[in-house]
Amino acid sequence: MRFPDSTGLLLTIVDGFIKGEEMMVQPIDNYHYPFHDFIDKAQAGELISSDIEDCIKVPKLYIIAGYRDKVYRVEQTWRTKIKQAFEQFCQNEQILKRIKGEVKKREHYCLESFYWLYLSELMTGDHVYYPREMKIENEDLVILAFYWTPNLDDNLLDRVEQTISFWMDREQPALKGYQYLNRSFILQNMIGRKVLATIPDREGNWGLVLEGGLFLPLADDFEAGLCKLNSNHINQWTVGEVEEILLNPIYSFGYYYQDIDLVCEWFYVFLYGLATVDEEVLATVDLKSLYQSFCDYIGKHICPYTLIEEKILEVSQFIAVLKITLGNIKEYLKGEEEAGVSKNILMMMRNRHAYLPVVHKFIRRNSDLAIINTSCSITFDYRYWENELDNLRKATRSDEKGKRLEDLIQYFIGAIPGLKVTDVRAKRGRAEVDIFCCNISYDSCLWKLGALVLIECKNRKEKVEVSDIRNMVPTMEAKGIHGAMIYSRAGFSSVAMSEIKHQLLGGKIIVPVSLEELERVGKEKSAYDLLREKIDHFDKILEDDDRQLYF
Repeated sequence: MRFPDSTGLLLTIVDGFIKGEEMMVQPIDNYHYPFHDFIDKAQAGELISSDIEDCIKVPKLYIIAGYRDKVYRVEQTWRTKIKQAFEQFCQNEQILKRIKGEVKKREHYCLESFYWLYLSELMTGDHVYYPREMKIENEDLVILAFYWTPNLDDNLLDRVEQTISFWMDREQPALKGYQYLNRSFILQNMIGRKVLATIPDREGNWGLVLEGGLFLPLADDFEAGLCKLNSNHINQWTVGEVEEILLNPIYSFGYYYQDIDLVCEWFYVFLYGLATVDEEVLATVDLKSLYQSFCDYIGKHICPYTLIEEKILEVSQFIAVLKITLGNIKEYLKGEEEAGVSKNILMMMRNRHAYLPVVHKFIRRNSDLAIINTSCSITFDYRYWENELDNLRKATRSDEKGKRLEDLIQYFIGAIPGLKVTDVRAKRGRAEVDIFCCNISYDSCLWKLGALVLIECKNRKEKVEVSDIRNMVPTMEAKGIHGAMIYSRAGFSSVAMSEIKHQLLGGKIIVPVSLEELERVGKEKSAYDLLREKIDHFDKILEDDDRQLYF
């Protein structure tokens, strides 16, 4: 029996402790950790011993939450598979080896991988525990929790209920269409947005206008009323409303979705996934058929639709507009400035990249398109790398030095899974940028750089100065970019490094890489290892620095 599609469900592990009337809970879910780092977080046990001293341990809960019909199918499948696993264990303990392999091989988290992770703690070489479950139903929303106990007679229902109640109180779980949404995921999309204004809606309820065209009501349940700024707020059509009109399939295909704002988010990620495919390959795709299939997929897993017979636009006209939108996103990934697309991709893809595995899987199944995500666009050749470094050192003319460094960095980027060069020496608007690359990775660390990454190459004898860093910032802001890299042959001055830290506190990640560090790639670490090390270092800087709250 196969697991149903995971799309629209929340998969979360809730681990906690009780001390008197206090409770500590640590949730790890597939919205915040949608890729393979889910298992790393799940197995890390980040609650430190001083936090849990004299505490009562709560059973670790594997929670599946979402639309009732799908959760009921999950429950049936889960029970059947656990029974089969126990039967196999009784016949042959080889299943323990399979469990270990299945846990490690997943690149993103779905119901099947979630099951294997649960099974890895239910059945070990030392212990076999008793599987337990609890179910909470609230109309169409169902929350299913699996856990285990050491003994058959253990009764831990009170602790489990207390943990789930505490978690639900904090997360405020809800359905939108068929998709599960919670407070932390919704509000994660607010992080880093500037407050542009405070205005009332037509009913006189005040709210914040946020960067990217969002209206956040100032109310206790403000995340429930979060919406795009629209004509009800400012008495004229907004960019957000026009986007919804242009992406709404009702006008030509007749799909009427009640929650079009949610559906548009999925359409944007779908178009982003297509925009990262090479143009000559994308030109071979029947966009009409693929788009219509995606509408059906969304209707099945995210938001139900009603078919409307009367159409306003010819399908060919709608597809023509869709191609323009797709072209705008492709141009954005090459550095073109377009306020609506730039802000939308910049802000939305900060957490909607959690949808990418689903979108990529759909595209692969319904077309011949290849999506590069966990593999590199090149196979790193150490001899070639050393030869390119040697050619860079021997270069004498300034133009030759610049070209060789750019070629070297393109090779470096190609060796990082999920990063793809989109343009070189791009003259867009008011600035010329050495390299642009887009992000299609399944790596939460790399997504801290954002959807589009700006790259500058400084091949000169002098160290990079503070002015070089400051000159990058207006370009990043104009193009809706918050992640950049700067490569320098001579290194970086202390003032430049201070400016990089200052920009980091304001939400811009500018990764400095020296030629000396590039020379160690292939010997001591991979290209990915070097970039990951840099990003992790930035995380440590931000961890305890409260100046980011006053930037």
